[in-house]
Formats: sequence, structure tokens, C-alpha cells
Amino acid sequence: MNCCKTNNEKINNNIWQEILSLDAKFNFKRITQNSQLRTLYLRRRTQIMRENSMKCKDEDTLQKRRDYLNLRTQILEQKFGQSFENSSLNSYSLQNRSRANNKASSVDSISLNLDMKDNFSRKLNNFTNMSNILNPKISNLNLSRESLHSNQRSVNSKQNYDELFCGQVNHVFNNHTGSVTGVKFANNDRSLLASCSFDGTLAICQVIPTPATMIYKLEGHKAPIMDMQWSTTNDLIVTASLDATARVWQVTKGKCMRILRDTVNSEIFCCCFLPINENMIFTGNSKGLIQVYNLSTGIIASKNCLQKVNGKVQAMCFDSTGSNLWVGDNNGAVHLFQFNIYNLKLNKTKKIISNNGYSITSLSFKHLNSKESALLVNSMPNFLLLYKLINSDIQSIRLRKRILIKQNELMIKSTFCPVINKKQQNSSLVCTGSEDNCVYIYDMDFDEDPLIVKLEKHEYPVIDVGLNYDLSLLASGDNNGTVIIWKMNNQT
Repeated sequence: MNCCKTNNEKINNNIWQEILSLDAKFNFKRITQNSQLRTLYLRRRTQIMRENSMKCKDEDTLQKRRDYLNLRTQILEQKFGQSFENSSLNSYSLQNRSRANNKASSVDSISLNLDMKDNFSRKLNNFTNMSNILNPKISNLNLSRESLHSNQRSVNSKQNYDELFCGQVNHVFNNHTGSVTGVKFANNDRSLLASCSFDGTLAICQVIPTPATMIYKLEGHKAPIMDMQWSTTNDLIVTASLDATARVWQVTKGKCMRILRDTVNSEIFCCCFLPINENMIFTGNSKGLIQVYNLSTGIIASKNCLQKVNGKVQAMCFDSTGSNLWVGDNNGAVHLFQFNIYNLKLNKTKKIISNNGYSITSLSFKHLNSKESALLVNSMPNFLLLYKLINSDIQSIRLRKRILIKQNELMIKSTFCPVINKKQQNSSLVCTGSEDNCVYIYDMDFDEDPLIVKLEKHEYPVIDVGLNYDLSLLASGDNNGTVIIWKMNNQT
């Protein structure tokens, strides 16, 4: 009896998740003018489904909900056509950086992968011995058909990159006295930039219009800040520090609104917001603990949210659905966790990537198109790695590209470049720092010569890089505390 009840609960949760995924996919087409209403609609739908998912779990009710899902799918597809993933950001105004637009972009970025969660979980149970397959030193670079087509497009368009990237120094900030450990532009914003440092400070700057200025320099951490992230609405920034705390800062007021203390008083190396609910904050510490905090209360959201890996958690990132959390440690392992927002449970899955004990220092995830996703990894010594997945199937994950960069000692980070036109939608354009004092941009789908741009004005190793949403500006921070703003095209 209990087994039957548990199965019904799982089926019920999956149905509600599929309904939410369906709403997210068509939300941009249903409400085209009012971006704030799109956000409120999805949040209210999530709240109602969470409440109703706890009621009426008998078989008749489950069948009615299945019928509702099928009927709703047919109606939406008949009215709006096939769903799509709104990955292009051309529609954003360069002058209007309203909070409503930022909220809409966070909702529109929810991908198609939520409705494949059932299939993902089932296949993951049969997933074994992937560590040896994915070792970057012995792996074969298996190319899918889509990757080959993408590679051909890259060959045809490589000559156009010289026009896209001019790489001129636009401004130099010296706001920090220690190594810069993170630089990030605000979401869907050309101007707002944040940087954190080994000196324990967080700087918020405005780089457009010129002259670029620092708005706030925020102090409070008692030890180096190792990581930071903007919230989806750009109202908040979370920072992770070696003083065993994460702090949440209000951007408009320049104040710390919440201190999240590590439960075992351990150094915190990385942090991130849950993409679809910025009230949830994830941290990783030096003892391998992954913890989930409720921003409203400042404490652990649930005992189900605690998980552990072997080694220090040094990097983490979500996919856009907020369901899959990728975690990298100092032993060279990348783990995949699944987060259920309905019961606040973080489920540990198997180790996905093993790099023979070499430290993972950076992770970035991107949905390239409706079928293909990519995971970008910085790994000591000297590796920038790109893994690709087909249809969110973990068994399909393969090493697509391995590039040698200079990284032997420092926590070098990388990121995907934003998509600014349809021609780049399926491309794997990435940017990384390096210990040779340079910034590199690569097209990872181009086999013969992937290097697109090399920027050489830094005098110290480049730790982190960030680009604004329209690819007009690039920020790079080095080991001496300097942040350089690069003008990347002549239209800026």
C-alpha cells in the first residue's frame, strides 16, 4: 500500500512539473506585451500547483490531470504553434534596463528540458562507468551530426569574427587590493558590472555611459571572497567567502541584507541562486557539503537539501530549468544533482566526469538549442573542456573539445559568450582567462584553429572574465586586482 502511494506521489509530481514546463514554454507567446505579468503568472501557477500536488493523489485524479495536460498541450500548440526556447536577446532595448524586463528574461530562459525529467531519471539509473569514458586524457571526441553541421557553419563564418571583435581597452578599474576572483555583468544589462576580490570586497560599477564609475564598494567579509552571482532580477548579489559565510547584498542600496552562515563553520568556495526562485541560495564548502539556504529566513531550507561530495566544492552551476545542479570539486570530479522545488529535496546522482584527481575550478552550462546542451569546464592542469549532451540524456554526454590553456596553480574561470543573432544560436563560443596574462575567445566547434581572439593588456594572470548580454563589452579581472573593460565591437 505504501509503495503504491509513493508511486502515485512521484507520478503526481511529474505531471505538475510537465504542466509548469508547458506553461513556461508558451508564456512568451501568450503574454507578449507585459513582461511583469508573465513573471507573476508563472509564479502564481507554481504556487497553486505546489498546493494542489499535495491533494487528491488517487488514480482517478491522476488520470484527470494527465488528460488536462494533453488537452492543454493541444490547445496551446494549435493557438501558438510549436514551442521554442527564446534564447536571442535582440529584443531588449539598450536604454531600458527595467526590473520588469530582467524578471521576464529569467522566466523566458526556462528551457525545454523540464518535460524530459522522467526520461532523464529513468536513464540515469542505468548510467554506469562513465568516469573512464569521459576522462579528458583518453576520451575520443565523438561528434554528433548536429555538431558536425555546427562545425561547418563555424568554418564558413570564422572570417566574420574579426568584424565582431575589435578588442580595444575601454576602461581600467583598480578597485581592489587583492586578486580579482570574479567579474560578472548584470543579467540582460549592458552597463552594470560587479567584481569580487581576495581582499574581501565587492565592487559594483557602471561602465556605460562613459566615464565608467564605481557605484559601491561593499565591505563586510572577514576573508577573501571566492565567488559571486547576480540574481535573475539584478536586485541582489550573493557572495561566497572563506570566512565561512555567504552574504546577500542589495544592489540599489549597497547594503548587506542577509548573512548565511555555514552549518559546519567551513570555508565557502562557491554559490549560486536557484534560477527560477531567487529565494533559494546554494553554497559549496571546503568539506564537500552542498547546502541550500532560504533567503527569507537565512537558514537551511530543509534537511533534504544537504548533500556531500569527496573533496572541496569549488564550482557549481545550474541549467536554466533549475532542476539540474552541476558541482565540481578539487579531486577532478563533476557531479550532477537533481533539485525538486516541490519538496525541496536535493538528490545525488552518480559522478559524471572524472579527471584523475585534477582540480575543477569553473563550470558553465548552456542550452545550445532544443536538442543539444553544453558544459564548459576549467580543469587543472591546463585544460579547457567542452562536453555536449543530446536531449538532456546523461548517457549521451561526450567530450567535444579539449583546449590547452595555461593553468597550473590559480582558480581560472571561463564562460559561454552570449548569443546575439540566430547564426550564433547553436555555436559554442567561449571566453576564458589564463595564467599567461591573456584573455582568450574560442569557437569550440571549429576543429582546426578554434582561437578567435587573444587580448594581451594584462600584466598578471587573468582569473575571471565576463561579457554583457549584447557582446559589446568584455570584463576581465587579474591576480593583481585590476579589472579591464574591453570594447568588443565598433558599434558600442
